[in-house]
Amino acid sequence: MTTKLTLFTATLVQDSALSVSGLDRESSADQPFALVDGVPTLVGRGLKGAAVAMAKRFFDPLPRAVSDDIKHGALRRSAWEFADATAPGVPRVRAGVGIRHKTGARAGGVLYDREVIPAGTKWQLSFRVDWSHVTSEAEGREAEGILGYVLAQHWAQGRCWLGGGAARGLGWCHLEDPTAYRFDQASYERWIASGRVEVPTALTAVPVVEPTRSWCFRTLDVNVSFGEYKPEPNEAAWGLDMFAVGPHDTERAVQPTGDGVWVKPAWASNASTPDALSTDRALLMEGGRPLLPGASVRGPLRHAFSRAERAAGREVKDPHLVQGDVGPDDVAGKAFGTVNKSSRILIRDARAEKDWAAAKLHMHAEDEFSAGSYGSAMRDAVRVLQGVFPVRVVIEAATPEEVEPLVALIDRQVALGVLGHLPIGGHKTRGAGWGRWQAKPWAVDDVKKTRDWSPPEEPEPPTPTGSHAKRTFIERPSAAAAWVRTRHGALDCATLTLGEAAKLAKAAFGEGLVAWWCDPTIDLGLTTPPATFGREWPEEDTLKVDEVAFYAKCAVWRAVRTSSGARFVLIEEVASSDEGAKQTAVVHTPARLHGFQRFSSANTGQGNVLLREWHLGGELLGFTLTKELR
Repeated sequence: MTTKLTLFTATLVQDSALSVSGLDRESSADQPFALVDGVPTLVGRGLKGAAVAMAKRFFDPLPRAVSDDIKHGALRRSAWEFADATAPGVPRVRAGVGIRHKTGARAGGVLYDREVIPAGTKWQLSFRVDWSHVTSEAEGREAEGILGYVLAQHWAQGRCWLGGGAARGLGWCHLEDPTAYRFDQASYERWIASGRVEVPTALTAVPVVEPTRSWCFRTLDVNVSFGEYKPEPNEAAWGLDMFAVGPHDTERAVQPTGDGVWVKPAWASNASTPDALSTDRALLMEGGRPLLPGASVRGPLRHAFSRAERAAGREVKDPHLVQGDVGPDDVAGKAFGTVNKSSRILIRDARAEKDWAAAKLHMHAEDEFSAGSYGSAMRDAVRVLQGVFPVRVVIEAATPEEVEPLVALIDRQVALGVLGHLPIGGHKTRGAGWGRWQAKPWAVDDVKKTRDWSPPEEPEPPTPTGSHAKRTFIERPSAAAAWVRTRHGALDCATLTLGEAAKLAKAAFGEGLVAWWCDPTIDLGLTTPPATFGREWPEEDTLKVDEVAFYAKCAVWRAVRTSSGARFVLIEEVASSDEGAKQTAVVHTPARLHGFQRFSSANTGQGNVLLREWHLGGELLGFTLTKELR
């Protein structure tokens, strides 16, 4: 069976909130979510970018059929095709704030918010590998297997990071039910005829290939718990560890009660818990449970690391004073990232496990003279009294030498948390955030290189006898001077066709045609790609064009469609005594026809061309082709 297409389908499930930036619109958020016709959308190019970035970790080199580079010459179209994904729901606003290292207070000008889709949202994904864009079956199997490896071996295992803020807890996802289908010509036609509904029998397993590059993943799970503090399990509690992280200001006054237990006064012990409480300072919730954002863990880790480095006599910059540009030599920037280099340390949002408890506490400021309540300084705030937050930390890099120092760094900071010296969240000076840290052993998910792979040799078209070799440019004459005259005006036609333009150009400068080029008008009625480059006059061609150029050895005639009708320009070399003649500098520039299939035109073929450029007053006036060799 000759494979024409491989289709991958899966369900993407968010393990944390997702931020995908969209176009500016009427939104109060600094970073609005991508909406299309009011529907949250995961844009296909973003999904493909994440997949290609993951593939580059494990495969070197990537086949050109997956991701091409200009260093290879003419770019090839990728065989990977990713469709947009949509999901029901309404984005929520998540606040972000920068904290000064020196004072622990909010940094000026670093308060922002972004729209996010809550954790638990599911997206239906559809990816394709189009085998018509590969040069051989071996390259097709490689392109197909690399995508399958990324989906089945990493995205399905929770190592799928999408959108912005992945290092701070956003965009952590995993795949469920990844499935692959292979289409031959017959099954492909049935699929198209059925409206892309009828698919062949699914493959028993997602096709994968083994990696050609090693990569390191280290995962640490830490439970941060709050509740009664008992140094001795059988003794009385010494106190109560509480937790607080505030939501966006728009949600500050209303507290959803979720699925937890809420403390009630004795006189209201039999009363039912309402769906929401009014409060002065609410608690950040997601999915009916309190949320500990990854940023609220990452910040204290970086601050504790920076304090230790300063105590050791090393300089560490506060990123909020330099807009994040701490420089490549900053020790904290090397570990936690800079504006130019992303961090290798990623920390996921943590949602409280079940059996959590909270309370709305009434507070007031005390008058120093009367020891009574100070004026109108009465307020209330919500605190978590009991709960466990499963925090996940992932460190990734190409080599163990890059990973091990970061593992040791996180171990030192987690040890501070175990000792009770690493508070998190808000109101740390008022008794909140001093929880207990319990770390599990590191999980090692390193990827080992198991094979080598080399790109297949791409066939080169035969070079015609007597012509120059493909990589040989036409010999460039020395610079010279010439007098040129320019004429331009409007064309009396509603539409511009290639044949009509050819007749006008032929009348303008005669028979001495070197070559012509055109940009066709979009025409969905065309069934075959039109020719856009040639060496003979196309006087009978009815192809509609938006732009066209006819090149003679010392003249060029161009025409273009504009909003006010078609217009032309003729640039030709004349005698110095002719009316309107201007002296120009003539520069010859060799160029190359790459000869590859474009989406909307026939293959131009490979060859060399020599440009004759007219420069006037230091600027390029125009150019023509003096030679065109195949």
